[in-house]
Amino acid sequence: MENEENRQKLDLELTGHSNSRLSVAQLGLLERISVSFDRITVVGGFIPERESWVKRHVESNNRIDLRDTGYDRFKCHALDNKVYVEYNRKQAQSMGRSEIRVEFNPNELCEEENQFVQFMFLDNMRDKHFSRIDLAFDVPVNLEDYYVMSDKSVKQTVFYGRNNKPETKYFGVRDSERYIRIYNKKKQLKEVKEEESEHDHLWRIEFELKRSMTNKWDKCFDDLHILQPDYLSIESFEEQAKIYYLMNEISAWSKIERSTKYRYKKKIKEISEVNLSDDLREVLSGQHKRLSEELHSYITISHHDKLYDFDFEL
Repeated sequence: MENEENRQKLDLELTGHSNSRLSVAQLGLLERISVSFDRITVVGGFIPERESWVKRHVESNNRIDLRDTGYDRFKCHALDNKVYVEYNRKQAQSMGRSEIRVEFNPNELCEEENQFVQFMFLDNMRDKHFSRIDLAFDVPVNLEDYYVMSDKSVKQTVFYGRNNKPETKYFGVRDSERYIRIYNKKKQLKEVKEEESEHDHLWRIEFELKRSMTNKWDKCFDDLHILQPDYLSIESFEEQAKIYYLMNEISAWSKIERSTKYRYKKKIKEISEVNLSDDLREVLSGQHKRLSEELHSYITISHHDKLYDFDFEL
């Protein structure tokens, strides 16, 4: 009994949580994890017959803030800066890239605003595809003491708060095809938007996907593990110390051989009763149809015979 109490006490000192743990699913939080697209960038070209129509309305619509314009170009913000559109046919031809780029956050658009973006811009484009998709999970769990690890070799950057606990973690590099952010969403809402979350804890796990990774959005975290390792399940104190050092000193991983890295990563997964990534995959599976249909709606070939429930002001 005394050994068990000592074990739990040491576990609290090392990990910040008790050794008696339950998975997110067991805690009844699974249905409270939300998943959505937090940013979308659609690129393509104008349907030739629609170019002049769009340009004329961009220059006259009071919901659009025109920043630059010319014979075959324009830049604008729409819907109170919720949407950014850039079009430059000459530059696209000279640089071999798409003519028009439409950027927006679906979470910030109401249904009527979403329809406005569709009708004004997306429905008038051809050869549409995604150059960027941000997939975001909002998790009502305190991720300060979770250990995040990838099976792949990726750069990791961690920023700590005043309590010396992690507040933001980055995996990868910004211009890569996949860039991962994990941060304290509750704190961000309070400091940036002056909003209070109803949850005791709220963290965001966000995948910024570019180029070819936009086609693999539903597989973007198959190599990622968000874990609660149980150090004390390892009998050898020397082995405990090595794993603790690797998990708390990022640079330590660069000092060991590849085969040793594989062995210790495997060991960390084995001693973790909870892998939050499993819960994220379950949530994504349940929402996959809805998310797929949403993406399809942005790039589907459309016709201008649709009726929309908004006033198209000129």
